[in-house]
Amino acid sequence: MQKRKLAGLMALLMLIGFVVIPRSIQAKNQTQSSTQFTVTIGGAYLRQGPALWSPSTQPIFAGEQLAVSARTANKLWLKLESDKGSGWLLAFYGKLTGNIDGLPVVATPPTPPGQAGALAPSNYISPLTAKARKLYQAKAPNKSPAMFTVIGDCNSVPEAYVGRVATGLFETSKYPALAPVLDRFSASFWRNSVASFSGFNSGSMFNPEWANPQYCMAGEGPLACELRRSQASVVFVALGTGDQFAWKAFEKNYRGIIDELLKRKVLPVLVTKADDLDSQQGGAAPGYINDTIRKLGAEYGVPVIDFWAATRSLPNFGMRVEGNENFHMTAAGSDTRILLTLQVLNALVRK
Repeated sequence: MQKRKLAGLMALLMLIGFVVIPRSIQAKNQTQSSTQFTVTIGGAYLRQGPALWSPSTQPIFAGEQLAVSARTANKLWLKLESDKGSGWLLAFYGKLTGNIDGLPVVATPPTPPGQAGALAPSNYISPLTAKARKLYQAKAPNKSPAMFTVIGDCNSVPEAYVGRVATGLFETSKYPALAPVLDRFSASFWRNSVASFSGFNSGSMFNPEWANPQYCMAGEGPLACELRRSQASVVFVALGTGDQFAWKAFEKNYRGIIDELLKRKVLPVLVTKADDLDSQQGGAAPGYINDTIRKLGAEYGVPVIDFWAATRSLPNFGMRVEGNENFHMTAAGSDTRILLTLQVLNALVRK
């Protein structure tokens, strides 16, 4: 009888709002309700810790709302809670509602030392010359040794290339030797290059009409704008697919890009492409653009990633099945190119 009376009394108190909740529980509930994170990117993976080399956990998708339970001191990483579990995500992949200043601060984990030489050099990367290493190390205005960028077409936008590292779609934890590289160049993986856009070709790089007026100054082409904004010391030049009908001007334009980068003491890393659209659509000799890229890499003594060669063993050569003239990359193709990119960076910074 006493238990029934007590239960009835508690129910009444709860109904009229007089239940006394401990301050710690109140604060926790207020924090969770006032700090919500709405995912704005199409999809990403949470990570076990606030670092690019930390293993991925569960996926999240656009529109999902998650509670925020912790942050790093620089507010770059947020710990998110869902019914599937918890994990860390970069803060700019969503929209915050509420204030995170009062949340617990978690220290960024120390970077694993990596293992020099643990990652075998790829046969698809040309030998790194002393000239290339010296160029990377050379000091120049608006140049940071911790920044690289990408210039290219639709296959080079963040969601198709290095942005997959930041969102966890490329599983970095498989390559522990690369953890120092991921930390050193961390800011490069989550920024958007204004010189990578669908439809860009080699001629677009100096054309102010292709520059985004939101970020670029009057008269500034995408290449100059991106170098100013990124302060990159390394540029991965992943052009050629969009030159299928303008292949006759490709070598001249491509030389201009290399010359401009060298003038600024920025290291170009030339990347061949998986497709052969310049031959299939434009009437060029088979492999013309890729052969030109290889030739210029040897002539200038700068690194070349032979992505064409690296994709020959992949299903459909690492490209989606789109008919007889494929060119958009599959996840396997993208992951292959990312790994080769990380290997170049690793070779540059390894002592």
